[in-house]
Amino acid sequence: MSTEATPFGVVDYVVFSAMLGVSLVTGIYHGVKSGQRSGTSEFLVADKSMNCLPVAMSLSVSFLSALTILGMSAEIFIYDATYSFLVLSYLWLMPTVMFLFVPVFHGLNLISAYEYFGLRFNYAVRITAALLFALQTIFYIAVTLIGPALAVEAVMGVDLWIMLIITGAVCVFYTTLGGMKAVIWTDVFQFLVIVGSLVTVIVLGTIEAGGLEKVWEMNKQDGRLDIFTVPLDITERTTMLSMIFGGGMNTFAFYISQTAVQRYASSKSLRHAQISTMLILPFQFVILPIVYLSGLVMYAYYNDYLLPLQPAVNATFAPEFPVVGTVDPKYTPDYTSSDQILVYFVSSLFGSISGIQGLFVAALFAGTLSSMSSGLNAMIAVTLEDVVKPWRRWRAARTQRAVYENDVLDTIVGKILTVVYGIIAIGLAYVASSLGTLVTLANTIFGTSGGPLLGGFTLGMYYKRANSWGTLIGILVGFGLGVWVSVGAIIYADNLDEVMSFYKLSFMWYSTFSFFCTMVIGVLCSELIRCLVPSERHKKIDPLLLGMFVRPKGTNRFRVVRPEDSEEDYLLKDIKGRADKAGKKDVLTIQDDDVIMLKMEKRVD
Repeated sequence: MSTEATPFGVVDYVVFSAMLGVSLVTGIYHGVKSGQRSGTSEFLVADKSMNCLPVAMSLSVSFLSALTILGMSAEIFIYDATYSFLVLSYLWLMPTVMFLFVPVFHGLNLISAYEYFGLRFNYAVRITAALLFALQTIFYIAVTLIGPALAVEAVMGVDLWIMLIITGAVCVFYTTLGGMKAVIWTDVFQFLVIVGSLVTVIVLGTIEAGGLEKVWEMNKQDGRLDIFTVPLDITERTTMLSMIFGGGMNTFAFYISQTAVQRYASSKSLRHAQISTMLILPFQFVILPIVYLSGLVMYAYYNDYLLPLQPAVNATFAPEFPVVGTVDPKYTPDYTSSDQILVYFVSSLFGSISGIQGLFVAALFAGTLSSMSSGLNAMIAVTLEDVVKPWRRWRAARTQRAVYENDVLDTIVGKILTVVYGIIAIGLAYVASSLGTLVTLANTIFGTSGGPLLGGFTLGMYYKRANSWGTLIGILVGFGLGVWVSVGAIIYADNLDEVMSFYKLSFMWYSTFSFFCTMVIGVLCSELIRCLVPSERHKKIDPLLLGMFVRPKGTNRFRVVRPEDSEEDYLLKDIKGRADKAGKKDVLTIQDDDVIMLKMEKRVD
């Protein structure tokens, strides 16, 4: 049989174009609908008007790019089913995020997650965290762009760089025009496209491979399901422990990043934000097993009557492989990247069925557009809230002038920056296409920068004695060590046996490693600074900056109020009278002048 990809047909082009068209129309619709009232609140957090279901679908699909669909299926196809244990990490991950972090982020009424560091510590910690997030996100966007470009390169013959430009341009357009509402509602549509296409491909692929029972037996026979062991070797590529805990920590970094916090902030209430977080659990338990199954199905199909595949780049068979008996062998496609295997599988088997191939490639683009639009919108929020606005206040204080705030101008600046960041991501994607597999690149990115940020938030919320300089040193050291290990592993990839065992650490443990480095260094340095600087021992911490389970009793009755909030959240002109009436003991003020907390008559979710 031929292993070449089947070219796109007319129906495939129609299906694929329809997906891109819906994404563009969504951006145009929300851009026109917002009209003159489009400000930064509308553009960045959808006026805090979103229900839990679309937010949950957006959070799920934002992490479900072509990287997940292509990278994870290729990982299981080439190695074994160990990577499938990652789905179990959500059992401890999502409740942790829901109870320990979402209440703090949503309760502080933040637009940028890294505003937290400015409130809890100082601006140095805040800007450091913002820069780490920007670095993490721009590289992650670049990696997610590679997947669909590889797919189209295989089935359409279009050059990689051309598809990178087209994908990036479509995403930048609807993100720029429609803002967060366009991002979330486009994510909902793309979620449905991804699930529908994956289910279709898996059902048809399982039938072609001889049925589910045969798929299972072939993988079991070749030892690819012998994964229920608990090796403690942290240098092994993937193990059950490294996936459940190490992989969970890598994913953890995403759900406390600006990309996720912005969605919590767009929710109507804390209850909606928490429900959306828990809804991710069933969504991922549906989607991820389908992706994992695709790897097993491909292995069974391509290795019927053949010897087991060899790892990594040696997993390709030449067309002249000898025929066994009278049965025609099924050859593994001669891919240029292991991440193209699923694309060739779908194209060679179902390319003759009108629309199936177009639907699958549309799913890859849907995942990538979602991840890219989420990342771009998050980077704009961080730039405006953590760089532009603080600089504006600093300049006003230095010149002794009133702070000039122009919401319309900020929105325009945000849209211009969306285009700039999109262009940078496209350029980085072209470079990153030659650095390794999608799975390895993604886990490396979140491990080196996400781990220290998670450590910083944990220190701030759950270690009362943490101080500004201790936390800053911890984050920088954790990031530095994470980069050292990950870059060293890339440089010495061909001779790891001849270098320090430090570089042999599995990429699944990068986030855990950098997280604990940040925590240990942060605690030690904070304690040392408390000993050397007496004033650090007497600094008071606003209770709303602490985690729910370490706050003083009764603190949860307070809510953050900002001047720009709606009338029901009490405008600044109304706060003073209410504060006087309530009494000074019921009023708490944070470092920023524009944030005031007022004791409410009843608890507000």
